[in-house]
Amino acid sequence: MGRTKRKLIKLSRAELLHERAVFCKRLAVGAADPGFSEKLQILVDEYEAEAAQAALQASPQPGFAEALNARPRHQTG
Repeated sequence: MGRTKRKLIKLSRAELLHERAVFCKRLAVGAADPGFSEKLQILVDEYEAEAAQAALQASPQPGFAEALNARPRHQTG
């Protein structure tokens, strides 16, 4: 699987987790039972944390090729 496909899969996973968090948050706000609302809020927190982690993993990070392109500057004086 190419790097681009993996990135798209991870981004879509982050978006999916974020959508689940929003859905659970809406349910928690509308729930009549405070205990159920509390359980939903726990799910919201977990989904948001996982979404943030998935987005972080999908973000481009400097690789070996980019490190090679970083050349030190030589000063002559």
